[in-house]
Amino acid sequence: MEQNLVTGLRQNGSTLRRTGRQEFAIVSGDEVVGVVELFNYDAADARAETGIFVEASMRGKGIGKSAMAQLLDHCRDTLSLHQVVCDVAVDNTASLHLFESLGFTRCGLLREWTATPHGWTDAIRLQKLLTTNN
Repeated sequence: MEQNLVTGLRQNGSTLRRTGRQEFAIVSGDEVVGVVELFNYDAADARAETGIFVEASMRGKGIGKSAMAQLLDHCRDTLSLHQVVCDVAVDNTASLHLFESLGFTRCGLLREWTATPHGWTDAIRLQKLLTTNN
């Protein structure tokens, strides 16, 4: 279905090298339905962190996976990054599934990482190597 496909990522300025951060709007049809971002960009070590948000009404349709796959292609092919990492709350099973389905692997646990209305929650650090030394 057309509505289930990401028709593109719209870049929000060319700020990555200047600020270490860059956001892309997730576009489905003519509608902006979310955002993916790169932050803590480190050109010397060829790495960055990533995050994603998709509007609740658009979740579970493959939009997030398609958008993140496009971003990872951009990281590898345009930015020549070696790796991308992200932190996901331990109870956010949908995001954990998304990142693991794209080849991210769990590489650490961040204790009491995020404040919530109910107290602190742990986060899982995930990593994806985009290039290898082989």
